[in-house]
Amino acid sequence: MKTAVRQRWAWLGLAGWVLAGAAFAEQAALNLDKRYPAGTIDSDARAEQALADVAVFRQSNEARYKAESARCVHVFLANECQDNARRAHTLGETQAHRVEVEAHDLQRKLAAQQRATRRDAQQLQQQLEDAKRPEKEREGQKSAQQRADKAAQDEQDRLKQQAQAPANRESYERRNAQHDQDEAKRANVLLRNVAENERRYADKQAQAKTYAATRAHERVENEKAREERERKRKADYPDETTQPAPDTKK
Repeated sequence: MKTAVRQRWAWLGLAGWVLAGAAFAEQAALNLDKRYPAGTIDSDARAEQALADVAVFRQSNEARYKAESARCVHVFLANECQDNARRAHTLGETQAHRVEVEAHDLQRKLAAQQRATRRDAQQLQQQLEDAKRPEKEREGQKSAQQRADKAAQDEQDRLKQQAQAPANRESYERRNAQHDQDEAKRANVLLRNVAENERRYADKQAQAKTYAATRAHERVENEKAREERERKRKADYPDETTQPAPDTKK
């Protein structure tokens, strides 16, 4: 009888330790949930702190699981003890994973916003610089950039061509040839446009020179006509005082 009572008390004690261990692990996991409820990771600093807490929590959760598994080997109802330990460990990992995912999602969102802000600022700066840059300089830089882009593209195409299987090589070379033809056409169009712009500029310069020469000639002719009128007036009236008085008898 005493042996049965002693075994009963021993079983209750071991069961209590199992339940207490599971409750302790679950409470620790719930503490992480309480500290970072869903939707409360709203800043980069809080995300960093959450990730640091998750790392510490996982180490603690793993150590607790190993210790509990080792203890369960020596208790009554060892399988139930192991199941409780696994459930507590899984619960902790689930909640840690949830906090970690939310923190990483926010960091990616903030990083994307920062990249967009930097890109917009760079584009605005580039637009301001382009507005100040002379036309020829812009064209020169554009041509240089096009040559650099083409060189980079050609290098990428060459590497791709080396990596291609023989069955796809003919198709790739055909596309590359078409690309070169298109680039040549665009270059010819650009050269024609440049030549046309230069011709128009020369025409405007010539028109301006012709107009200036015409105006100068008109000024000279007008000056000659004025001098001729003045000469005739002085010839007709050499002495202003001898001019006939106006006839008052009329």
